[in-house]
Amino acid sequence: MSGLEPVVFLAKGARVMLTMNLWSSVGLCNGATGTVVDIIYQNNHQPLDLPVATAIGFHERQQLPLRLAWAITIHKNQGLTLPKAWIDIGKSERTAGVSYVAISRVKSLASCVIEPMTYERLTSLKSSANLQYRLEEENRLDQLAQATSSVFTTTDY
Repeated sequence: MSGLEPVVFLAKGARVMLTMNLWSSVGLCNGATGTVVDIIYQNNHQPLDLPVATAIGFHERQQLPLRLAWAITIHKNQGLTLPKAWIDIGKSERTAGVSYVAISRVKSLASCVIEPMTYERLTSLKSSANLQYRLEEENRLDQLAQATSSVFTTTDY
């Protein structure tokens, strides 16, 4: 398998995320998150308690495509419904709508903690260049829709 992390520190209770599709029909797909419930070793094998200066070479390894996922980006959350979330939307809106995407991932605002932000952070949303472009484009499309509608409602067939 390619794309595996060179080192993954796992323990019971660790939050993890799959980094590739394994079995999509049962939900084991890229971006799926979970919690390590147990670590099972082969018979007669136990975890090693290594001193700091010891290195061990292994001839083969098996690894699931996992990475720790105590926190994930807003972009990675897009399309997910989360049971709860702690959100830090940052100091600026780099992409129009990213704050809305972050906050709308939970079913209820009661399940959401939003890091404190300044009043200027909120008011800057309406003046961002990305949002202005989007509003202009929406206005242009509305005008086209109205013009198209008037042509088809006034023409006799």
